[in-house]
Amino acid sequence: MYCKRNSLLIGVGIVLLLALSSCGGRTGGCAPAKRGVYHWKTTYNPTAWERQWMREHRVDKLYIKLFDVKPGSEESYPDWTMVPAASTTFLQPLPEDMEVVPVVYITVEAIRGLGDDTRRYAELIVGRIDDMMKDNDKEDYGEVQIDCDWTQQTESAYFRLAADIRSLLHARHIALSATVRLHQLRRLEPSAADTGGATPTLPFDRMLLMCYNTGQLQQPNTENSILDYDDVKPYLRQYHSHRLPHTDVAFPVYGWGVEFDSKGNFRRLVNSQQLDAERKQANGNSLREEWGDMQEIVRTQQALPVLDSLHTTILYHLDSTNLSKYSYEDIETIYSR
Repeated sequence: MYCKRNSLLIGVGIVLLLALSSCGGRTGGCAPAKRGVYHWKTTYNPTAWERQWMREHRVDKLYIKLFDVKPGSEESYPDWTMVPAASTTFLQPLPEDMEVVPVVYITVEAIRGLGDDTRRYAELIVGRIDDMMKDNDKEDYGEVQIDCDWTQQTESAYFRLAADIRSLLHARHIALSATVRLHQLRRLEPSAADTGGATPTLPFDRMLLMCYNTGQLQQPNTENSILDYDDVKPYLRQYHSHRLPHTDVAFPVYGWGVEFDSKGNFRRLVNSQQLDAERKQANGNSLREEWGDMQEIVRTQQALPVLDSLHTTILYHLDSTNLSKYSYEDIETIYSR
């Protein structure tokens, strides 16, 4: 399972200024954000508790990871640069009362070996999405999201692939959104050729700001690598000057343990379901427990630029073990801001 990462912010003064100009000072009333949640497991089989949680919090959009894309090294795909992996198995029908957004996770290793034949793989990715959505009675969808931890070295290939995916989707009036991490945000500044407020050419219609996995997980002196406002703040100082697509935002409602040996060397990541058992083991190692802290989430929300009235606030992710750590009021606080 891939945990999603990273985020963005700017000063509260800019927030208030933009609020006055774009929303009539809030008193005029911006439409409330849509409410989304990620499903990031390889089996879709939500519990009764999780289904009730979505109803209670009036979730509008379910972002469901359908499959990963990794380098094509399997014997069954000897001539393929990229191949599907970790496809989600569906044991329940997808909900009828909310929008479902298919998500594809593309590994950076797959992008490194992509080459120039991006159109071919865009067609394969879109075709697989179509097949999986059709198999689950969700043929009519309005958005696809791609997730990739692209770097400066892989940006060009990834953007070409994204542009080809978007072209295929636009022919059917489907939008393409893409995740953006902190280190990627600085890559999205307007180019020198952009003048007069022109929008830089980015190969997606919306971007999803990932406000989690912001710190250095393997460093023993890190307090909380999931979300710390002080980690996020330096990346967002110039965000207000960017010419970016419509923006959605995601926040962490999950936890884990980070284990170190007696010398402070990182050993492993412990998932939240195993934390109780790991606490009882006296093996000389230390376990740093981390959660998406409500105070840090609220501080991050307050520093974000005002988003358009059509944006979605998304929580990562749909898992009762993690979500049960947050009160009803906590979740409503995040969704309502």
